[in-house]
Amino acid sequence: MGARIRAFDWSRTPLGPVAHWPQSLRTSVDLMLGSGHAMQIAWGPERTILYNDAYVPMLGARHPDALGLPFREAWPDIWGEIEPLVAQVFAGRTVRFEDMPLLMTRHGYPEETWWNFSYSPVRDESGAVAGLLNVTVDATPKVWAARAEAALRESEARFQQFATAASAALWIRNADTLAMEYVSPAMRDIYGVEPSAFLGDIKHWASAIVPEDRDVAMKHIERAREGEAAVHEFRIQRPSDGSFRWIRDTDFALYDEEGRVQRVGGIAEDVTEAKLAVEHQAVLLSELQHRVRNIMAIIRSITARTAERAESVPDYARLMAGRLMALTRVQALLTRKANVEVDLGTIVRDEVDAQANHDGQYELSGPDVALSPKAGEILTLAIHELATNALKYGALSAPHGKVTVRWETFEKRGVPWLRFDWTEEGAPPRAASGPRRHGFGSELIEARIPYELGGVGRLVLSPGGARCHLEFPLRDGASILETGAPQRTTVFGGALDMSGEPDLKGRKVLVVEDDYYMASDAARALQGAGAAVVGVCPTEDAALAALDREHPELVVLDINLGPGASFKLAALLKERGIPFIFVTGYDEQAIPSEFDAVPRLQKPVDLRALVRTVAAG
Repeated sequence: MGARIRAFDWSRTPLGPVAHWPQSLRTSVDLMLGSGHAMQIAWGPERTILYNDAYVPMLGARHPDALGLPFREAWPDIWGEIEPLVAQVFAGRTVRFEDMPLLMTRHGYPEETWWNFSYSPVRDESGAVAGLLNVTVDATPKVWAARAEAALRESEARFQQFATAASAALWIRNADTLAMEYVSPAMRDIYGVEPSAFLGDIKHWASAIVPEDRDVAMKHIERAREGEAAVHEFRIQRPSDGSFRWIRDTDFALYDEEGRVQRVGGIAEDVTEAKLAVEHQAVLLSELQHRVRNIMAIIRSITARTAERAESVPDYARLMAGRLMALTRVQALLTRKANVEVDLGTIVRDEVDAQANHDGQYELSGPDVALSPKAGEILTLAIHELATNALKYGALSAPHGKVTVRWETFEKRGVPWLRFDWTEEGAPPRAASGPRRHGFGSELIEARIPYELGGVGRLVLSPGGARCHLEFPLRDGASILETGAPQRTTVFGGALDMSGEPDLKGRKVLVVEDDYYMASDAARALQGAGAAVVGVCPTEDAALAALDREHPELVVLDINLGPGASFKLAALLKERGIPFIFVTGYDEQAIPSEFDAVPRLQKPVDLRALVRTVAAG
């Protein structure tokens, strides 16, 4: 037994000399003294306590006097709470519980100190419970570990909720290998592939970037790995729909406890719509400036011509107001939708009805005719001049005067034309005023319509009123104000954008290339032109299997698939009669003469040239 037990005068206790102890007590004491855990024994009717060195800190100031005392005397302040537990143990039950912080803080232990207590009965040789063995374990590290684990789980759950709900994609890479370790669900919507496709090698992510932007994007990742925050933009081609998108990546370092960069994190956002909106706004501003200049030129022309022929200031004001209102009316028609046709009948009815005193003063007849914006613009001004002149001098100025307007379409040299006639009757006699003045209206009808619409125009002022005859082809033509809003710009993918290239629809192509990026870019470019890429193979063995499985119509073949130049696959393709194209970084002399007729592309390959070569093959 330990020195403390031997040095103690056991004759002072009800236990008596050690030699008289029951074997079960001796065994329990040996176990207690050999243990590193805090242990105590309460023995006999008095519950006399014994304890080991590990239990001493729990006793504090009452050690060593507590050794050999009854439990109630050793722990008088907590005996009332402990006694029921001790009674249960002496009744044969094992009692276990955690903490008791209220009890332990009375003895100077911090409030956040946690304990695990175990009270087990110890039986004597007769089998009766003669004592109890208490094992007390400091559970504080375990409790704090459990708390930390729970806090970590809660933090991870919050992060997952945030990552799942965010429209931006979150990602984390290993700083040493740059392998992707985590990708949030939003990556699916932004990149058009399952997030798991980007896990692992950084090439999986980089291959989605268009070739022209790839190196810059990789350099920004390197900057973040060195601890520098980086914000950069690049273009991708989304496999889900083939569209090109602008991505803004915010990259930053994640540090370990020692301040070293352990991981690289990032936030990816699809900023395509924002970039296009800015570009479109710039285009709209430019268009607005252009249109303002155009309309100012028209107003200046109307102003100058009106001033030349107005008889007085009031006459000038009246003429200007009328012509500007006519211009406004036609623009209202044209701007309801972008550069749409306007109805001739609507134009005539609006202008004549505005000047006539009653419906009996005019008769309109003709089929539905849709005028181009340009023709509608010019004809509105011409009809306004005719109607204004009729109100001032002609048929609409007399109670019984009448204006008859008829129009029809006919074909001339295979092109539809419009014939338009304006006739007035019952106009009051006009006083002779010398030679006829060539006014704004007559210039518009006899000069502008032939010049801009490619037709003919005649205006005759007779005693009964004016007569006008117009003929011009019904061709498309935009308004001088170009009322159609410019189309929004789109994102182009540089070398991967195959707009305008030959259509490879239906062509089955196999790509044999060991460079990951070259193979990915070539496949995407060919698919962008409509080809069915039946496989991308990095080795000759994989290519041979694909030939037998997919039966391609043409093969894009890299000469060097790793160990050096090889023409084994080329010879097999030639033997089978399968067309192929060499893609190589070697000089021309490296290719055997038997393959002189095979088209070849030099690396780095122009992807548009690849599409054209495949189309020619």
